[in-house]
Amino acid sequence: MNFKSFTNPNNILFLILIIPQFLFSQIVEEKIQIDTNFITYKVIYKDTLVKGVFSKRVAVFADDTSTIAIEKNYSYGLQVGFYKVYYPTGKLMIASIYGYNMKNGDWSYYNENGVMLIKGIYKDDIKHGYWAYRFLKCYGRYKKGKKVGNWKCQSIDGGKYITKYPSMYFSGITDLFKTNKNNTKEVNIPIEKQPINNDFSQNQDSISDAKIDTFYLSAITYLARNYYIRNRIKIQFTEKKKERKAYDKYFDYSKDLFLFDVAPITVPTGLAPFLTEKEPLKSSKIDSLLNSNLEKYKQAFSETEFNPNNSLQSYSTKPSSTMILYFSEVIDNMVRVDIVEYLPTNAGLEKNYEEIYRNPSARKYAVLIHFNNLKDVESVEYQQQKVN
Repeated sequence: MNFKSFTNPNNILFLILIIPQFLFSQIVEEKIQIDTNFITYKVIYKDTLVKGVFSKRVAVFADDTSTIAIEKNYSYGLQVGFYKVYYPTGKLMIASIYGYNMKNGDWSYYNENGVMLIKGIYKDDIKHGYWAYRFLKCYGRYKKGKKVGNWKCQSIDGGKYITKYPSMYFSGITDLFKTNKNNTKEVNIPIEKQPINNDFSQNQDSISDAKIDTFYLSAITYLARNYYIRNRIKIQFTEKKKERKAYDKYFDYSKDLFLFDVAPITVPTGLAPFLTEKEPLKSSKIDSLLNSNLEKYKQAFSETEFNPNNSLQSYSTKPSSTMILYFSEVIDNMVRVDIVEYLPTNAGLEKNYEEIYRNPSARKYAVLIHFNNLKDVESVEYQQQKVN
């Protein structure tokens, strides 16, 4: 196009019409956070409505420009006020409040039928306040991104349980990012060590780099703070009621804490205690999973090796305890925990964890735990038959 044709009024009109369309038809990938998960929308930002210092940006789906995908509000260039995300059907998915470019206030997530599944509160982009996971039937509070206090949940088998989180428990179940010194977010950071028992004086040199998988952290916290396990242990390890008082040494009732050591290894456990029960398994979820492919689970739980995992022991609630927790490898969101009472013949003798577990006279009480996709405890099967 030469200068004359460029200055032709018809061509100028063409450019006026085409250039804005080109600018506003740019496809943008927007990452949408749904609690701990992320999805990506391909959108086109079409409208920016301005009123004084306030503005509103509206994005439509790239493959359906008739449907609004995202609405954002700004003031002085910072995202504030309502933030909304929609399903391709036009139904509301997420409603949230922003302040100073961060989530500050109520946050809600809906399914396509308009049913609220999750509701909570953010403060400076971190969970802080009451949260209700209605689809999981799990309710409790966060403080600066950490689960605190009593969390009341209901297993899919209908049983209700309470898990009590100490103030320093760092929940990697729902907090999959943290802020670094540059105030940027890193996703899927491994969970740093954080003892459940505040009084546990750790050997920092030996575990300074310890990380623990969220599955194990969830299970340890569940067992440490769950009321039901106290009675089960006393019933399993004693013959008469008068003997149960002696087992109070394994519980600190002032802190609602089960006092146990955690073996720094994972072990091949098998499934024998649960396959030889006289009655059907109490957990219908675990029962259906095992029955769906029994041979696979039997093989998977039995044929692993004794493997070191030093991060586990850093979560002991009392390292000197003679009650030891042994974990299997996690198999399809399921883990077996063996609670072993260790009675040393010589006081002060250093524990050989593998030797203790292999000892044929070791008394083991088994618990099978299944987790949901948030890596939170969903169903639990307790061994019913008596410990020998």
